[in-house]
Amino acid sequence: MSITVDKASEKYTMELIYPVSISETDRLHAIKPAVIFNYMQDIAAKSIDRLGHQYCWDELYKRGRGWFLIRYRVEFDEYPVNVEKIKIQTENRGCNRMHAYRDFELFDDKTGNRLMRATSSWFIVDLNSKSVINLKQEYSEFFSFTPREDDLQLRKLKSIDSVDAEKMFHVRYDDLDFNNHVNNTVYITWAMEVLDYDFRVSHKLKNMDIYFKHEVKYGDDIISQVRYDKENLITEHIIKNAASGEELCLIKAEYTTL
Repeated sequence: MSITVDKASEKYTMELIYPVSISETDRLHAIKPAVIFNYMQDIAAKSIDRLGHQYCWDELYKRGRGWFLIRYRVEFDEYPVNVEKIKIQTENRGCNRMHAYRDFELFDDKTGNRLMRATSSWFIVDLNSKSVINLKQEYSEFFSFTPREDDLQLRKLKSIDSVDAEKMFHVRYDDLDFNNHVNNTVYITWAMEVLDYDFRVSHKLKNMDIYFKHEVKYGDDIISQVRYDKENLITEHIIKNAASGEELCLIKAEYTTL
């Protein structure tokens, strides 16, 4: 997978550089996982306007609609440590009925080395009825997804039936996004926070798959649970609504040792 950002592709692509602040890194000088996903969300929001203003976040919100991220597949070439600026490229890959697809590549802006690649799928949702909009029917000009041989593949995730650790979190105002729901990057923080300290400081992320199943709102209490497969350096996560037990997000992460 390689994104080409040039004059011919500018309607579908964008490239931005993000300076990395000290507050966005951990004690090992690695960029925090949620920060990386925040960069990707930011460039996705900014680049969608190139396809047409009717798809941008504020215009959709006026119509009682919003973009919802559903799945991620992320693969690190090298987890970003001691990186001063991150260059991100993104490409809108089109849609297939309900799903819109978007790819990302991240680079160390100083060295030019690629650090990560990712693919994602999105819905446009009616914020009142919670129904998913059929993109091809309601936005006939939205171009169709065409697969490529080197595409990353979104993975299906299964729930876990046993857990090794869990933590409770309360949804704060600062966790909310433009649609008044918990921002997707907060789920990443909840998932990673349940990992024990020794594991975090001795491993770095290699791959991650995420499935956002349901929204979370202000004032909710959630439970973040994890199951370790330390032999294969894998963690499986489930985030639930504490009151109803409803599954909100599934995450599977693979690691390498430091």
